[in-house]
Amino acid sequence: DELELFDLLKKEKMTQAEELAVKLAAKKLLERLKVGTPRVLVQDWFKDNQSKKQVRSTVEAVLNEELPETYDRSIFTDKCNQVFELMIDYASHGRKWAA
Repeated sequence: DELELFDLLKKEKMTQAEELAVKLAAKKLLERLKVGTPRVLVQDWFKDNQSKKQVRSTVEAVLNEELPETYDRSIFTDKCNQVFELMIDYASHGRKWAA
């Protein structure tokens, strides 16, 4: 899961420091979603607009805090969208992050 998130979050050219920061961002995001409080991945979260907003907000908050500053607003928004869409896809098919 962590590697999959890292692959989504990385950008084409990264320094070693950026790569480490992105790996840490993927790890922290996964930890926050799975074991953090308050819980955001509640039962059928992907079916309820309020729950979806909460999950998306959590994804954005963690990535905003953890991704390198070299990720401008456009890249940041794109990465948040990619992660959230993957989560919706997996959860709606009952695979990962479905709770």
